[in-house]
Amino acid sequence: MKYSFLILFYLSTYLNAQQCLGGELRTVDSYTYGRFEIRMKPAIGDGNVSSFFSYHDFWGTSYDGSWQTYINEIDIEFTGNLDSSIQFTTHHPGPWSLTEIYDLNFNPHLEYHEYAFEWTPEYVKWFVDGIEVYSQNQDIIGDLIHPHKIMMNLWSAIYEDWVGEWNPNTMPVSSFYDYVKYYQYTLNEGNYGTDNNFTLLWEDDFNEMNTERWEEATHGFDGNYCQFDPVNVLFHNGEMILFLTQTDYLLGDVNADNILNVLDVVDIVSMVLSFTTPVNTADYNQDNMLNVLDLIFIIEDIIN
Repeated sequence: MKYSFLILFYLSTYLNAQQCLGGELRTVDSYTYGRFEIRMKPAIGDGNVSSFFSYHDFWGTSYDGSWQTYINEIDIEFTGNLDSSIQFTTHHPGPWSLTEIYDLNFNPHLEYHEYAFEWTPEYVKWFVDGIEVYSQNQDIIGDLIHPHKIMMNLWSAIYEDWVGEWNPNTMPVSSFYDYVKYYQYTLNEGNYGTDNNFTLLWEDDFNEMNTERWEEATHGFDGNYCQFDPVNVLFHNGEMILFLTQTDYLLGDVNADNILNVLDVVDIVSMVLSFTTPVNTADYNQDNMLNVLDLIFIIEDIIN
């Protein structure tokens, strides 16, 4: 009976993770303390989560199986079912978490805004458009001591009381990222952030995929309907775009009618010319660029 339960549990987890494809981008390197800054526009839609966060990747370390003692994470999250809020969370060994839902005076899904958090040995502070809006002090964050990767993802959660009921028919959806900045924590020696304690180490404007800095995820996790896939991470016109899509989709079928024809060519032309927002299926040759080559290849295949 015990083993039957475990089989059903893991089968359920696997099936949940296969219902859609999400996108995740993460740094190759990890960082301890600093200011983490993003300009982004999250995805709209019940069930969807768009994020910018830092995370201790204990799976890639000398992990001994006791994940509860390793968990370290600082989050900025948007759920697609809410049009005027942002969620700030820290995750701690134990495990336990502390979350604040902050009301915004704008709809974050409609336009770009800048979001940031500062992580030091004394506090974690969150910022919206350069203004501090929430903080946690040392008594709470003293166990956030492990190095973190910088991460962004778009996924669909099973927790309806948090994100609403996910409807697969709303796919594809996209979240947009304009730039990321990382500032080192340089106490009394910086020139930016709270008390000028931070110094810019690098900035990425997403003009292209920097493989020395970034890697695309290929995993899933409990509570996520989706599996992350590199095909759902696109760099286009100075933006990094994450997609949430069906698991079985036809490349080039940008209008999602399951037919590859001249109507798709017309839509892709519009995307190449930046008249409309690109979707991941438009990158027909899968080179992470949307350009005339995609049109050439798709027209050739339609003719043939």
